[in-house]
Amino acid sequence: MYHSPALSKPVTLQRLYGPEARQVFMGIYNNFLLTAGDAPEKSLLVCSANLGEGATTVALGLATAAAEAQGQPVLLIDGNFSHPEICSIFGLPELYGFGDLLAGRIDAKSMIKPSPIPNLQVMEAGVAPLNHVKMLESPALKNLLDRLAAVYALIIIDGSPINAFPESVFYAAQVDRVLLVVHAGITRVQVVSTALSKLKTGGCRKIDLILNRRTFPIPPWIYRRL
Repeated sequence: MYHSPALSKPVTLQRLYGPEARQVFMGIYNNFLLTAGDAPEKSLLVCSANLGEGATTVALGLATAAAEAQGQPVLLIDGNFSHPEICSIFGLPELYGFGDLLAGRIDAKSMIKPSPIPNLQVMEAGVAPLNHVKMLESPALKNLLDRLAAVYALIIIDGSPINAFPESVFYAAQVDRVLLVVHAGITRVQVVSTALSKLKTGGCRKIDLILNRRTFPIPPWIYRRL
């Protein structure tokens, strides 16, 4: 389990570049590398049980850290069709995206946009086809991720809340690892357990928890010395 005490406010690019946030996300990314094992992990889903737990913030921060550490192209995909936020945070135009790619309306190269962060590229959510859940069940999603993995050092999907929408369960079955973001002190154990059960039933292979917005009963500088 990772702890993220610096993520209590709405995400902005300025906060992602701040020293405290950078340290938190770089630490998460380094742990991701250290626990990857022998086989390289090229795709990652960041999601939560419920809306508002900070999954998009974590996805953005982790993508920023990966782009800096890798020095190679990293792709951040907005897979949250119900509450897409990635492009608006970056101030990028929202035209076509991941949903349009699933529907075959446009090719991947045409919809991937550069971000203000070096080596980080983004794909917005776009408009999901009516049968997008069925398409996420098919081998097409895995084939798409495999093709993108040949180009990018890491692919990060910002997924929808597991207990409210089905997409993240299908993403989880196709990526190398899942980070489940939990709002500390707010999200109940039963809610997290339900989300974990759905991920495992869907075929998810590797899940890590991120405890977000943790508060400290003692000053942080003392906590770090314990």
